[in-house]
Amino acid sequence: MGSQPGGDNMTYSIQQFAKLSGVTPRTLRYYHQLGLVVPQVSANGYRAYTSADADRLQKVLMFSELGFALKDIGTLLDAPAAVQLEALNAQQSVLAEKLDRLAQSQLRLELTRQNLQGDLHMSDAQKFAAFKEAKLAENDEKFGQEVLSKYGAEQKHAADQHFSGLTEAQYAKMQTREAELKVGLLAYLADSQLPSAVAQQVFEAHRDWLKTATPQYSPAMHRGIVQMYLADSRFADYYTKLVGDGRATKALVEIVDHYLSE
Repeated sequence: MGSQPGGDNMTYSIQQFAKLSGVTPRTLRYYHQLGLVVPQVSANGYRAYTSADADRLQKVLMFSELGFALKDIGTLLDAPAAVQLEALNAQQSVLAEKLDRLAQSQLRLELTRQNLQGDLHMSDAQKFAAFKEAKLAENDEKFGQEVLSKYGAEQKHAADQHFSGLTEAQYAKMQTREAELKVGLLAYLADSQLPSAVAQQVFEAHRDWLKTATPQYSPAMHRGIVQMYLADSRFADYYTKLVGDGRATKALVEIVDHYLSE
């Protein structure tokens, strides 16, 4: 390829572009197939990439690193700059929150390490606070993007703040409700009757758990959350593990839908 140094008019063969970007030729061909980065193609089939392609590839890699799906990245890159900027601003807030949590996690790790070594005694309150922060970090890693897309950054932040402020008594209540939910679901799966006292127990246990865990409970939120359970296998895995039965998530959704429709 006739690549010339300097300026914004560089051209690269696919091998040169792969070396420049750190992206394999195979991936570049895939991006071409998806329409994400489309080079000039000569009559003999050789691809020629430009500096403009380098700029677009950088955005593809960045949005991908931020967790965007490739199909959404293509739509986003073809949108006006203002739309792209809005998406970046939203992600900047998410990253700032994650960095803060990582710093807190690092501090908790050091405190726990010192506690294990006998250099520091952690009070029960400190241990509980550390647990809550660890749980928030775990939930954010697993479900953060889904919650953001469904409820928005403001509601997610409010929910996170609410969880961080839970007292030990409130958390104990959540654990009790989860235990009641497990027992109720096991009984319901043995004899699936709607309505029934067992189904009512399951619904109330799940509702009360959500009321304690979230700052602004509503029936609409309750319904939306259990529908998300069906759409994401990670939730199904959670309830399968909790109850020991692969039918648990579907049963829970059926029960919630029934009592919210009354």
